[in-house]
Amino acid sequence: MRLALPVLIGFALPLTACVGGAGRSDLASEAPRFDIARVFVGASSGEGRLKIAFRRTRDVHVESLGRLGEDGTILVDQVITEPGRKTTTRQWRLREVAPGRYQGSLSDAAGPVEGVVRGNCLELRFPMKGDLTARQWLFAMPDGRTVQNRMSIRKSGILVARLKEVITRRD
Repeated sequence: MRLALPVLIGFALPLTACVGGAGRSDLASEAPRFDIARVFVGASSGEGRLKIAFRRTRDVHVESLGRLGEDGTILVDQVITEPGRKTTTRQWRLREVAPGRYQGSLSDAAGPVEGVVRGNCLELRFPMKGDLTARQWLFAMPDGRTVQNRMSIRKSGILVARLKEVITRRD
């Protein structure tokens, strides 16, 4: 049994180093405070790079159109394009349940989405298919039009993918 832990760590450390961290600390600040409606309601586009362990980094383009529902829920429809892959769509639904706390859903998640605002950051957490767990940090930038998105995906606690994306409002 003692040999199993070093073998597991020996496997996990190179995998983690291959994927890298989310790089969040340099983006966090107290201001501007993350305003979920300002960020998600309206049209935006995102340009990102997705790195999955043991695979090449690939480009990701996301077109988003968000609206505010009558009950205060923010609904965001997205079209995701990756070169050489089939275009996909998804929908986010987020609603404030307490000051700075959000709950909702994502059409391609395996369970509920939970979020919390801290300063200029909205942190989202949700389960994904295949026993994966996603954490996403969205940082509102001082220009009021740009959001830095950092996402990490883990399986059994081991980092297996990361996304770095710049989201820009188009309206």
